[in-house]
Order: sequence, then C-alpha cells, then structure tokens
Amino acid sequence: MNPKALSFDKYLKEEEVTAFERKDFDDEEGTVVYRSYIKSPLWDMPFFVILDNSIYSVMRLVVGPEKVNAQNLTAINAFINRENATYKNFKLYVDEQDNSLYLDCIYMSADDAFEPALMYALMTSIVDYIPNAVGDLKEVFESNAH
Repeated sequence: MNPKALSFDKYLKEEEVTAFERKDFDDEEGTVVYRSYIKSPLWDMPFFVILDNSIYSVMRLVVGPEKVNAQNLTAINAFINRENATYKNFKLYVDEQDNSLYLDCIYMSADDAFEPALMYALMTSIVDYIPNAVGDLKEVFESNAH
C-alpha cells in the first residue's frame, strides 16, 4: 500500500485529471508509476511520476529520448549547466546508457505531509517550461560541435 499514490489518485479524481496511466509494481518500496506525455513541437515527451514509500517523489520528463550523441554532447552539457544554474525546481541530466536527456523534479515529503496539489503545481511548472525551451533544445540536439 502506497499512501502517497492513494492521495494522488484522490487528487486526480477530484480535479478530473485523466492524463495519467497508473502502473503498480510489486516491490518492497510500494512503487507506483504514473505515465503521461507532454506535447511539444519537437516530439511527445514521456512524463513519469514515481511514488514509493520513501520521502522522495520523482517527476521525470524524457526531454530528448535517444537524442544525445558525440556530436551534440558538448552543446547539450552547456545547455544543461545554464539551465540547472537558472532553475531551482528541477535538474536536467544526460543518461549515457540510453543517450537521452532527462529532467527530474524531486518533491520530498513524509506520507502524512504529502500534498498532491503542490506536486501538481511542480508538474505544471515543467509543462510551462518546455515551450520556452524548445528553440534551445532544437539547437543543441542539432549541434555538430565536438
């Protein structure tokens, strides 16, 4: 049983949010993953909310699925450093195992202090960020600088 997932489910129902698909994992942490997409002019970006029995709730956006390569890595790292210095509520990083650019936002709370509305506000800030970043993202993904 995952108290945060139950609370998030209730919030989604009350707010009539239907954009998420829920998947429960039978693990020690009581992990529940909610999946959706953020539409952008570049492509639909997979978005996940990962809730478990730890104090960490993870909102993860796959910004550039399999878009990182040797030619654009320098430009992407410069973009990441600039954005991470600017935005406090989320961090960008490259996963070299799948050559993808990710954006993570961590919301920390104990089960009894979990506020789904606050977590949803953090999600909204990510959704609002993407249209402003599309031009820069397109540029860095298409970069050929080594």
